Formats: sequence, C-alpha cells, structure tokens
Amino acid sequence: MDVTRDNFGQALAEFRLAISTCDFAAIDLEMTGLYEDRARQPSHLDTKDDRYFKLFQSVQSYGVIQVGICLFSWVDSKSDEPKDGGYYEARPFNFNVFPCTSVAGFPVEAHFGCKNTAFEFLARNSFDFNKWVYQGIPFLNADQADRIRADRVSLLTKRQPQMEVNEQHKPFVKTLETTLRKFMKTKGERQLRYDTANSYERKLVYDVVARHNTLGTRSRHGCIEIFKGTRKAMARHVAQKIHALNASIEDARGFCQIIDILSAARKPVVGHNMLLDVMHAHAKFYKPLPATRRGFGSNLSRFLPILIDTKYIIESTPAIKARYRTSNLDEIAPMLERESMRSNTHGMIRNHPQFTRDVTHTMHEAGFDAYMTGATFIRLLNLEGELDLSAAPVSSELVLYRYINRLYVALGDALYWNLTEDSAKESRAWRAANSHAKALGDDVFAVDSATSLSDDSCSADEDDQSSSSADASFFDDLAPELDALSLRQ
Repeated sequence: MDVTRDNFGQALAEFRLAISTCDFAAIDLEMTGLYEDRARQPSHLDTKDDRYFKLFQSVQSYGVIQVGICLFSWVDSKSDEPKDGGYYEARPFNFNVFPCTSVAGFPVEAHFGCKNTAFEFLARNSFDFNKWVYQGIPFLNADQADRIRADRVSLLTKRQPQMEVNEQHKPFVKTLETTLRKFMKTKGERQLRYDTANSYERKLVYDVVARHNTLGTRSRHGCIEIFKGTRKAMARHVAQKIHALNASIEDARGFCQIIDILSAARKPVVGHNMLLDVMHAHAKFYKPLPATRRGFGSNLSRFLPILIDTKYIIESTPAIKARYRTSNLDEIAPMLERESMRSNTHGMIRNHPQFTRDVTHTMHEAGFDAYMTGATFIRLLNLEGELDLSAAPVSSELVLYRYINRLYVALGDALYWNLTEDSAKESRAWRAANSHAKALGDDVFAVDSATSLSDDSCSADEDDQSSSSADASFFDDLAPELDALSLRQ
C-alpha cells in the first residue's frame, strides 16, 4: 500500500488492526544521504563508539523520505496435507514522509541536508519528489510535540512581556487602544473586527488585546475578531484553544503514530544492515538520539526491543555465505526467491489480497525493500533445515535466538553489536549509581552520571559472568513475542 497524507487515516486504521495479529515486521528507510565525506564513512578500524558517533552524525545531517514496513502473519493452511502447514501473509506499507511544516497555524521548521548522488540514485529508481513534498505524511516526534505544546500553552495562559513598538507603528497602537476603550464601554456590541495590513500589525493587536482579562481574539481572513466576555468565559475560550492545539499537534505527529503502534506492539522487527535505519527511526519518530552508544542501546529496550538483522544472519553463518557469496539484499533476495520457485516453496509467502495491487517490485522503494527483507528472513531461516549448520543449537525453537539484537557492524574486532548485552550493562551501571546515590543520602547529585554509565563502570570479568544471564533474562521477558515466530521455522 502506497501511503500519502491523502490515505493516511485509512492506512493507520489498517496498520493498527494488522499489527495485533502479525508475527513480525520488516522495515526499510530511504534517506536524503548517508555520509558527508570519506572521513565520516564507517571503517573496519572503528571502535563501536566510533561507529555510533559516525552514524549519529549521519542521522543529524540527513532526512528520511520513505519508510517501508511490511507486516508478516502466519496463516494456517486449510489443507489436510501434513506438509502443507501454512504460509506467511504479507502486508507491505510504503509511507511517504515529510517533516511537519505547521502546527495550529504556527510554522515549524526542520533542517536536513541532501546529497546530490543520493538524489540522483533516487531519481534513477523512479522516486517521485513532488509526491514526497506535497503529499508526504507529516511527522513530529514526542519531544518536538511537547516543546511546541509548552510554548503555545504558555502564550495562551501567561501574561507575556509587551512588544516593543517601532516609531512607524506607534500611531497604529494608539488608535487600537482608543478603539478598545470605546468597545469595552459599549454595552450592546459584543464583537469587533479589526483590519490589519501585515503580520506585524496582527502581532501588535494580539499583544494589546492580551493585556485585557475580559477580551479575546479569533483569527479571521484579513482581520482579527475581538470579542468581550467574563473572566469565566475567557477561561473557557482558552481551554477551547488548548483543546484545538492538542488536536492540531496530534494531527501534526502524523507518521509518528505508526511508530508508536509498532513500538507498543513489541513484535520482532527485521531489517537488513539495519543499524542506521533504526537510529533514524529513533531520532525522527521517537525522541532525539542519546549522545552515547550505551544510552542508545538502553533506549532500544523500550523503543524496539526485538531486532533481527538479516545481514548479520548471512555474515555469521558460513554455510549461507559460502552458498550465495554475497550478503547484499538486492543480490541475495532474488536468488532466494528463484530457489523457492524451483523448490515449490514460493507459496510460503503470499501478499494479503488487499495489498497485491500496490506491489511495485521496484528495489529501493522502501515498501518493497521491507517486503523483500522479510521474505529473505523467512527463506534464510527455512534454509537452516537443509544446510549443515554445525554451530546451530539442536532445538529448532532456539535457532532464532542467536540472532536477536545482534546488529551487523563489521568492525575489525567484531562482526556485530550485541544490544542485549549493552542494555544489561547500562542497567547494571544505573543500579550501581542509584545504590551509591542512596548511600550518600540527600546528596544524590554528587554522582557523576557520565562516569557511572561509562564503559569502565562494569569490569570485563563482570561482563563475562553476567552476559549469558542477562541474555536469558531478556529473552524470558520477551518470550511471548518470540515463541510464535520461532515455532514457524
């Protein structure tokens, strides 16, 4: 389903309904650029912190233009054949997103860079830039929404400092004040329309009227409507404005509602080489990225607690890597699809009837890439029964667990970043700091949080002893979400 602001309401309702029954979601993001120069590109010589900082810079520099989310649900077969157990039904959504430009009539500015080669690449792959700008779904993350709400409510409920009036407009203000005094003394007249020539004059009218507790304003085309009321009536008027503001903010949050639903569902989320995608999703649709890698890992346990990277599955499984000799999605996905057609397992993945009309089969469209990522994940795990995987656990239910929250990074000394272990370290460090703070009594702020949450806060010995128990505890918490998926393989 290709989703713009025109059909977003329908897509939101369908997504909310479908995610409650899906087994997992696959995601893909398209961005306006990746890295500003060679020095900021990932290197095998990076440490994990170096890599996080480089990706952090990329997220701060570039924007997101499309988000693909494909929901996969297992459907039991109605056939009596034992081998025909069922299939995965796919619902691909291709969300075109564009930063929110206004809330309740007030402009909202967003700044992001773009790279010429990235735009050329998108154009070659038939990306519609006009649709992105004019029909893109707005988005405003929770922190942005809270900040705008606080600013606007403060303007509505607190007396603001008087504006400084330039010499040219002092006669305008004097005439306005005279008009208001007459208006307040006139008993029969309840409303007054005051003409303004520009935005500066409108601000002056709002500023002068706000000094009177029994006067209110309504914006009208080409003028401002000033009305009288009691203090109680003015309080009701302000409450109505705050209600309208909240509705406008909720509407402006737009696509972030989809991410809120995905986060709350706690379903496994699959991506390909997905670390940058996840960081963009966190920053653009959830909340600003933490300054540290450990802080980000800790946030993910609340944001998207179950992540599976198909790039890591391929790179960490020698038999799969040797068989296909590539881990690039646009190369391995077609190979796996052709194999499934030859082996008569192509029907294991089918599109939901309502979504077949929108399948473009165009790589680098986020919705289709998300579909191919999920399909590749299913087919890769289906291979585990055919290939000689001596490292695989004996129990098929445990095959999936060794891929959970291990995101591909390809560093000199590490193939992946274990988010589960990092989250456990963060939790242990926080508990240690909190315990120390309590021991200090009221002097809680004596604890240096930056130090207490550093890499040195947990010793290597402690990491080795607690890593497996941390994994076990983490998987116990998420067992209901994982059991249904692992048993399909």
